[in-house]
Amino acid sequence: MKQKPVSASALFVLFVVLVGGLFHLSKLLNFNEPELVFFDWVWPHQEVDNEYLDEFEYCHRWVKKCHVSGPRFLVGTFKKTGQYVHHLSVQDTFNRKESIGLVWRIEALIAPYLVAKEMKSALSFFSDLKVPVEYLVVDYDSPSKGLYAYAEWIDLLHSEQIELPVSVTGLVSWLQDNPEGFEVLLGSAEAVNVQLYQGSERVALHDHLVLAIESFNNVQISLYCPDADLLDYLLGKVSISRTLDIGIFDGSGCSNLLKQ
Repeated sequence: MKQKPVSASALFVLFVVLVGGLFHLSKLLNFNEPELVFFDWVWPHQEVDNEYLDEFEYCHRWVKKCHVSGPRFLVGTFKKTGQYVHHLSVQDTFNRKESIGLVWRIEALIAPYLVAKEMKSALSFFSDLKVPVEYLVVDYDSPSKGLYAYAEWIDLLHSEQIELPVSVTGLVSWLQDNPEGFEVLLGSAEAVNVQLYQGSERVALHDHLVLAIESFNNVQISLYCPDADLLDYLLGKVSISRTLDIGIFDGSGCSNLLKQ
């Protein structure tokens, strides 16, 4: 007895069902959920605190999607006058097996070779201590209109042949005031870590930030305290499956926030 050929329409329906099933299966297996990598910003008189993953509902749902990276220590500040102030004192509290990041605060775009000199000196110093350094970060609150000049400054800094690429901290206002300049800066820096706070206060989030996180793999974010509500709100708006690095600034009042 002859079998009837399967019609094209039936094959199409079967294809749609299979695609839909695979989509829902991928959601169930959390293939499309982002990997979150948390780390501490450690400023003078602060300590490393990696005990905050339990504060985030996301990390309860997707335990294997949350990780902790090495802290980023503020090493020094370049004043507008060019004066350099050291902040980081050498302690035996460094985890010799854990990579760390080093941060330099600058108050103006001083000569790049001065910053490069300090970076090279610090890399050599920590190499002698057998402490692996994986990240170099510049913290500069550039005016929005100055982002093109800042990107050029980062390019000049990289031309000093530093051992590692340099990332920068960023402001939410950059995305709204000068999105083109922000994109140019993304092309110069290894990553831009956008601070979702000003002082101890949250900043207003807008679609420019969501679009940037979805469009560029090197946009990161930072929270003031382990702000679980803000992170849940943001993750509910963005659609990404990539790794998202999240800095935590453990400022004054964070312990009170966690008790609420």
